[in-house]
Amino acid sequence: MSRRAFTLIEVLVSLAIFALAAVGLGAAYSNVLLGRVALKEHSVGIDDIARARAAMLETISFANLEIGGDIYLPDERMARWKATALPTTVSDLFSVTLTVEIQTTRGGAFGPPHIETQYLLRPTWSVEADRKKLQSDAAARLLKERGYDESTGGGTSYISSPSKKKDTAGSGGKNTGNNSGNNNKPKENTPAKPVQ
Repeated sequence: MSRRAFTLIEVLVSLAIFALAAVGLGAAYSNVLLGRVALKEHSVGIDDIARARAAMLETISFANLEIGGDIYLPDERMARWKATALPTTVSDLFSVTLTVEIQTTRGGAFGPPHIETQYLLRPTWSVEADRKKLQSDAAARLLKERGYDESTGGGTSYISSPSKKKDTAGSGGKNTGNNSGNNNKPKENTPAKPVQ
Protein backbone atom coordinates (compact mmCIF):
# COMPACT_ATOMS: atom_id res chain seq x y z
CA MET A 1 0.00 0.00 0.00
CA SER A 2 1.65 3.22 -1.16
CA ARG A 3 1.23 6.53 0.71
CA ARG A 4 0.66 9.63 -1.38
CA ALA A 5 2.73 12.72 -0.39
CA PHE A 6 2.19 16.42 -1.20
CA THR A 7 3.44 17.50 -4.56
CA LEU A 8 5.74 20.46 -5.02
CA ILE A 9 2.94 22.58 -6.49
CA GLU A 10 0.66 21.95 -3.51
CA VAL A 11 3.42 22.96 -1.09
CA LEU A 12 4.14 26.16 -3.04
CA VAL A 13 0.44 27.09 -3.15
CA SER A 14 0.07 26.56 0.58
CA LEU A 15 3.19 28.66 1.25
CA ALA A 16 1.83 31.44 -0.95
CA ILE A 17 -1.50 31.41 0.94
CA PHE A 18 0.34 31.48 4.28
CA ALA A 19 2.53 34.40 3.11
CA LEU A 20 -0.50 36.43 2.01
CA ALA A 21 -2.21 35.83 5.35
CA ALA A 22 0.96 36.81 7.25
CA VAL A 23 1.30 40.04 5.24
CA GLY A 24 -2.35 40.97 5.87
CA LEU A 25 -2.11 40.27 9.61
CA GLY A 26 1.15 42.20 9.85
CA ALA A 27 -0.35 45.24 8.11
CA ALA A 28 -3.40 45.16 10.39
CA TYR A 29 -1.20 44.90 13.49
CA SER A 30 0.98 47.84 12.40
CA ASN A 31 -2.16 49.94 11.72
CA VAL A 32 -3.43 49.18 15.21
CA LEU A 33 -0.10 50.23 16.75
CA LEU A 34 0.08 53.45 14.70
CA GLY A 35 -3.51 54.32 15.59
CA ARG A 36 -2.81 53.77 19.27
CA VAL A 37 0.24 56.03 19.16
CA ALA A 38 -1.67 58.74 17.26
CA LEU A 39 -4.57 58.57 19.72
CA LYS A 40 -2.20 58.86 22.66
CA GLU A 41 -0.46 61.89 21.12
CA HIS A 42 -3.83 63.49 20.32
CA SER A 43 -5.21 63.00 23.82
CA VAL A 44 -1.97 64.25 25.38
CA GLY A 45 -2.12 67.32 23.13
CA ILE A 46 -5.72 68.04 24.15
CA ASP A 47 -4.81 67.80 27.85
CA ASP A 48 -1.78 70.06 27.37
CA ILE A 49 -3.84 72.69 25.53
CA ALA A 50 -6.49 72.51 28.27
CA ARG A 51 -3.78 73.24 30.87
CA ALA A 52 -2.60 76.25 28.85
CA ARG A 53 -6.20 77.47 28.50
CA ALA A 54 -6.68 77.18 32.27
CA ALA A 55 -3.50 79.21 32.87
CA MET A 56 -4.78 81.90 30.51
CA LEU A 57 -8.16 82.01 32.31
CA GLU A 58 -6.38 82.47 35.65
CA THR A 59 -4.71 85.63 34.37
CA ILE A 60 -6.28 88.59 36.13
CA SER A 61 -4.51 91.48 34.45
CA PHE A 62 -5.26 92.34 30.84
CA ALA A 63 -1.63 93.38 30.25
CA ASN A 64 -0.25 89.97 31.30
CA LEU A 65 -2.03 88.17 28.46
CA GLU A 66 0.48 89.22 25.80
CA ILE A 67 3.39 88.28 28.07
CA GLY A 68 1.97 84.79 28.53
CA GLY A 69 3.76 82.18 30.57
CA ASP A 70 5.28 78.71 30.86
CA ILE A 71 3.53 75.60 32.14
CA TYR A 72 5.06 72.40 33.48
CA LEU A 73 3.48 69.34 31.87
CA PRO A 74 3.65 65.62 32.71
CA ASP A 75 6.77 63.70 31.58
CA GLU A 76 8.87 66.78 32.49
CA ARG A 77 7.79 68.69 29.39
CA MET A 78 7.03 72.38 29.03
CA ALA A 79 4.44 74.45 27.23
CA ARG A 80 4.48 78.17 26.60
CA TRP A 81 1.45 80.29 25.85
CA LYS A 82 0.49 83.85 25.05
CA ALA A 83 -2.80 85.48 24.14
CA THR A 84 -4.22 88.62 22.60
CA ALA A 85 -7.62 89.98 23.64
CA LEU A 86 -9.68 92.41 21.59
CA PRO A 87 -12.78 94.14 23.02
CA THR A 88 -16.07 93.62 21.22
CA THR A 89 -19.14 95.82 20.92
CA VAL A 90 -20.62 94.08 23.98
CA SER A 91 -19.60 95.32 27.40
CA ASP A 92 -17.00 93.09 29.16
CA LEU A 93 -16.88 90.62 26.22
CA PHE A 94 -13.49 89.98 24.61
CA SER A 95 -12.35 87.99 21.59
CA VAL A 96 -9.29 86.08 22.85
CA THR A 97 -6.77 84.35 20.58
CA LEU A 98 -4.63 81.81 22.45
CA THR A 99 -1.32 80.52 21.02
CA VAL A 100 0.26 77.43 22.64
CA GLU A 101 3.59 75.75 21.85
CA ILE A 102 4.23 72.35 23.46
CA GLN A 103 7.38 70.29 23.85
CA THR A 104 6.89 66.87 22.31
CA THR A 105 9.68 65.24 24.37
CA ARG A 106 11.49 66.10 27.57
CA GLY A 107 13.96 68.89 26.90
CA GLY A 108 13.16 68.78 23.18
CA ALA A 109 12.10 71.45 20.73
CA PHE A 110 8.68 73.04 20.83
CA GLY A 111 6.17 71.80 18.28
CA PRO A 112 4.14 73.92 15.88
CA PRO A 113 1.90 76.50 17.56
CA HIS A 114 -1.73 75.64 18.24
CA ILE A 115 -3.98 78.71 17.79
CA GLU A 116 -7.59 78.99 18.93
CA THR A 117 -10.00 81.90 19.30
CA GLN A 118 -12.85 82.13 21.78
CA TYR A 119 -15.09 84.74 23.38
CA LEU A 120 -14.71 85.44 27.09
CA LEU A 121 -16.82 87.55 29.42
CA ARG A 122 -14.22 89.13 31.72
CA PRO A 123 -15.30 92.24 33.71
CA THR A 124 -11.83 92.45 35.33
CA TRP A 125 -10.24 93.20 31.95
CA SER A 126 -12.56 96.09 31.15
CA VAL A 127 -11.89 99.78 31.70
CA GLU A 128 -14.75 101.56 33.43
CA ALA A 129 -14.86 104.39 30.87
CA ASP A 130 -15.02 101.90 27.97
CA ARG A 131 -17.78 99.93 29.71
CA LYS A 132 -19.91 103.05 30.18
CA LYS A 133 -19.40 104.10 26.56
CA LEU A 134 -20.42 100.65 25.27
CA GLN A 135 -23.51 100.64 27.48
CA SER A 136 -24.57 104.12 26.33
CA ASP A 137 -23.99 103.09 22.70
CA ALA A 138 -26.16 99.99 23.22
CA ALA A 139 -28.93 102.10 24.77
CA ALA A 140 -28.79 104.53 21.85
CA ARG A 141 -28.90 101.63 19.37
CA LEU A 142 -31.97 100.15 21.08
CA LEU A 143 -33.67 103.54 21.03
CA LYS A 144 -32.92 103.96 17.32
CA GLU A 145 -33.74 100.43 16.13
CA ARG A 146 -36.68 99.53 18.38
CA GLY A 147 -37.75 102.79 19.97
CA TYR A 148 -36.96 101.39 23.43
CA ASP A 149 -36.04 103.94 26.07
CA GLU A 150 -34.08 102.19 28.83
CA SER A 151 -34.60 104.96 31.38
CA THR A 152 -38.41 104.86 31.18
CA GLY A 153 -38.78 101.26 30.00
CA GLY A 154 -41.32 102.16 27.36
CA GLY A 155 -41.86 103.59 23.94
CA THR A 156 -41.64 100.37 21.95
CA SER A 157 -44.12 98.14 20.23
CA TYR A 158 -42.04 95.08 21.11
CA ILE A 159 -43.15 95.16 24.74
CA SER A 160 -46.76 94.05 25.17
CA SER A 161 -49.08 95.85 27.55
CA PRO A 162 -51.03 93.82 30.10
CA SER A 163 -54.36 92.54 28.83
CA LYS A 164 -57.56 93.95 30.36
CA LYS A 165 -59.60 91.66 32.56
CA LYS A 166 -63.12 90.91 31.35
CA ASP A 167 -65.96 91.61 33.73
CA THR A 168 -67.61 88.21 34.18
CA ALA A 169 -69.75 89.10 37.19
CA GLY A 170 -72.84 91.32 36.79
CA SER A 171 -74.76 93.20 39.45
CA GLY A 172 -75.28 91.32 42.67
CA GLY A 173 -72.52 88.82 41.87
CA LYS A 174 -74.68 86.88 39.42
CA ASN A 175 -73.01 85.36 36.39
CA THR A 176 -73.96 87.09 33.15
CA GLY A 177 -72.59 84.39 30.91
CA ASN A 178 -74.52 82.50 28.25
CA ASN A 179 -74.85 79.33 30.33
CA SER A 180 -77.62 80.86 32.53
CA GLY A 181 -76.23 79.79 35.88
CA ASN A 182 -75.31 76.22 35.01
CA ASN A 183 -71.51 76.76 35.19
CA ASN A 184 -70.99 74.77 38.37
CA LYS A 185 -73.07 71.73 37.41
CA PRO A 186 -71.15 68.86 35.88
CA LYS A 187 -72.36 67.69 32.50
CA GLU A 188 -74.00 64.31 32.39
CA ASN A 189 -72.45 61.75 30.12
CA THR A 190 -75.04 60.46 27.70
CA PRO A 191 -74.21 57.24 25.89
CA ALA A 192 -73.59 57.59 22.19
CA LYS A 193 -76.11 56.08 19.84
CA PRO A 194 -74.80 53.11 17.88
CA VAL A 195 -74.29 53.66 14.19
CA GLN A 196 -76.49 51.44 12.06
